[in-house]
Amino acid sequence: MASAIRKIQNVLHEPETGEYDDRMDDVLSKPRCGRIQPYNETDALSNATMHKRYILWGPKWDHTALTYSFVNYTSDVKGDLQKATLKNAFAQWTQFLPITISPAPDNARADIHIMFRSMGSAEPAYAFTNMIADGIALSSGLINITFNDDYVWTDDRLFNFTAIHEIGHTLGLSHSKVENAVMWPYYEADVIRQIHPDDQAAVHSLYGWRTPRWKRIDNNSGTKDIVQLSSAGDPTPLDGLYQLRSSGQILWNDRSGKWVNIDNNKDTVQIAGSGGNLYQRHTDGSIYKYLGSGANWQYIGAATDNSVDIVASGDQIYQRRKDGWIARWSGTGLAWTTIAQPSTPVSKQIAVSDKKTLWNLLSSGDVVRSEWPYGSNSWAIVDHNLANAAIAVGGEEFYKLQTDGSIIWLDLRALLWKIIENEGSIAIQASGNYLYSRHDDGSIWRYTGTPMLWEQLDASMDVRTVVGDSRGAVWAMLGTGDIMQLSS
Repeated sequence: MASAIRKIQNVLHEPETGEYDDRMDDVLSKPRCGRIQPYNETDALSNATMHKRYILWGPKWDHTALTYSFVNYTSDVKGDLQKATLKNAFAQWTQFLPITISPAPDNARADIHIMFRSMGSAEPAYAFTNMIADGIALSSGLINITFNDDYVWTDDRLFNFTAIHEIGHTLGLSHSKVENAVMWPYYEADVIRQIHPDDQAAVHSLYGWRTPRWKRIDNNSGTKDIVQLSSAGDPTPLDGLYQLRSSGQILWNDRSGKWVNIDNNKDTVQIAGSGGNLYQRHTDGSIYKYLGSGANWQYIGAATDNSVDIVASGDQIYQRRKDGWIARWSGTGLAWTTIAQPSTPVSKQIAVSDKKTLWNLLSSGDVVRSEWPYGSNSWAIVDHNLANAAIAVGGEEFYKLQTDGSIIWLDLRALLWKIIENEGSIAIQASGNYLYSRHDDGSIWRYTGTPMLWEQLDASMDVRTVVGDSRGAVWAMLGTGDIMQLSS
C-alpha cells in the first residue's frame, strides 16, 4: 500500500513519503467520477508507470458518425437546456477529431444513451459511464452516461464539465494522471477544467486528426511577426491574432476570419498584447496602446534610445531597457515605474505570470524573480546556469530552454527543476496550460503535461514563429511569411 501511496503523491507533486497525508485526504475525499479503475498491485509497484499521462481504455469506435439520445431528463433544468449542454459537450471533443456525434433520429438505436437516476445520498459520484466492448470496438447501443440525479444540476458549468468528462469515457479514454486534464477523476466545485493537451493527445492517438490539419489564413511575404492576444478569463473584444508587416502595417484577424487594418506606420517595429490590450513600439522607443476602434492609439511611452522591447502580460505592459532595468506603465499618461536593476548583467528576456510574478533571464545566465508589487531589492536568484537560453511562462508555470536543446520545468511545489524535453528544441512559447516547442527542422510540438511526452502538431513546415492562445488554438508563421492555423 505504501508503494501505491507514493505513486499518488508523485502525481500530486507531493513528497513521496508513502504515508497517507492531508493533501491526499483532500483530493481523495472530493466527489469523483463513478467509473473506478481497479487497483493493480503490479502497476502500483512498477516504477515504469510513475510518469503522468493519459490512459486509454483499449477499444474505440469502429465508425465515425456516432449518435446519442436521452433516455430521460433531470427535473432540475429545462429539457432544452440539457440538450444544448450535451450538444456543446460533444462538440468540445469533435472539434479535434475526424468524427461526428449527433442526436439519433427518432425511434433509431443510438450509439450512446444519456440518463439520470438516483444513486443514493451517500454516493459521491456525479456520474459514471459504462464501457462495453467486444475487445476491439465499443458496442453501439450499450454505452450509457448516467448522471447522479441526487445532485442538483442547476450549475451549468458543472453540468457541462461533467458531461465533457463522461463523453471522454465514451470515446475510449480512461482516467488521466494529469491533474489539470479534463479526464482527471476528481471534481472540484471551484475548478472547471478545460480540455487539456493530455486529453487532446489521447483522442488523437485513437482517432487521428481532422484534415487538413493546418489551413492557410494569409500568405504575404512581408509578414514580420504574429502575436496572439489571449485573456486568461473571459474573452475580450480585442482577443485574437495580429500580424505586423515589414511596412509597419498592423492587421487583426477578426471573428469572421477577415484581416482588418488597425494601423499603418512605417516606424512600428514591435507589437505585443495581453489581457484585452494591444500595444506597439516605434523605432524611436515610443509606445502606444490601441483604443479598440479604427486606427486610434493612445500615446503612453515617450521616445527613448534606452528601450529594447515591450512585454505584455495580464493587464500590464513592461519595457525592457538597455541599462538592465525593467519599467512598467502606471496606467495613466506617460508615467512608468522602474523596477530596480537586479544585478550588473543586463536583461536578456522577461516573462510575466498571470499573478504578475516577473521573471528575468540575465545575460549571465541567471534567472531572477520579483513578485508583485515589485518592492525595492525584491529580486531573488532562482537559477544560475550559463546554458540558459530562453524562458517562458504559462499561467503560473515557469519553463526555461537551455543551449543543449533541453526544456526544463520548475516544479514550484517541490522547488525542483525537471527536464521535460531533450529532443533539440530551439524555441519555446507558453500560454495558459499550453507549452509549445519548435525544433530546428521547423516542426512544432505541444507538451502534454507528462515529462518527455509531447504531441507533434505538424510534419515540417519551415516554421519561424508559433503562437497559441489560452484555449489551445495554435498559429504558425512560415519562413515564406505564410500564416497557418491548426484546424484541430
